[in-house]
Amino acid sequence: MKKSAFISDILFTFFIASVFTLCLFRYLRLSLPLALLLGGVCGVLAACGIGALLQSKRKTYLLKRSDEAQKQRFLDHLCLLGDEQKTKYFCDVLRKTTDETVKRSGKLRLVGGEDFYFLKFRFAPVSADEVASAARWNTGKKKILLCNRIDEDAAALCLRLGLELHTGERVYAETKKADALPAEYLGEEKSENKKKRRLHLWFHRRNSRPFFISGMMLLVTSLLTPFPYYYLVFGCILVLSAIFVRIFGYE
Repeated sequence: MKKSAFISDILFTFFIASVFTLCLFRYLRLSLPLALLLGGVCGVLAACGIGALLQSKRKTYLLKRSDEAQKQRFLDHLCLLGDEQKTKYFCDVLRKTTDETVKRSGKLRLVGGEDFYFLKFRFAPVSADEVASAARWNTGKKKILLCNRIDEDAAALCLRLGLELHTGERVYAETKKADALPAEYLGEEKSENKKKRRLHLWFHRRNSRPFFISGMMLLVTSLLTPFPYYYLVFGCILVLSAIFVRIFGYE
């Protein structure tokens, strides 16, 4: 929820509750000053209650969105790792998430006490042919396929061939629970590059037009309002900003 919508909902709740209770108290023949006071108190209480409820929902939404973003960064990081790096990383992770002594059994393959793991982390979904290749591997242990994404046909084939499937959602949840997420993620934009990109966006020459139009609208509005100084000041600031960005802005 945007902050502007959050504030407008609180103000709307205050207004509706105040007016309704004011009318109710006047109907009960209370004096106008007392009815106004009680109506205002009821409006404030209603606004506080709605504000607390909306804030709780907003925090929950932000936490879910943050967790989803972290999950995507984690899965992208796994896809960008080299085969040797993936093997070493999951060897360490599985030692934390299971009670088994996990060892490597070649590139992108790990073996534990009762389990045999295949690592298939990449941006393209795992195909049915790759599932069949893993199923043909000669081992008496339970075969587990860890991957980012998988085709529907390949997932159905895993069930038929007896392969246990752990997709990105489950891998992320178990890795996070074991506190084994990487400290840094591959493919992340560095902070200095992010600041430079934002600066280019803010001071791009194409922004001069909306600055100029907004400034001129404020200057015209100053002729129609009894309090013109606010519109004059900010209108001039926007027009000057448009000129500055047009001359010195980025291409």
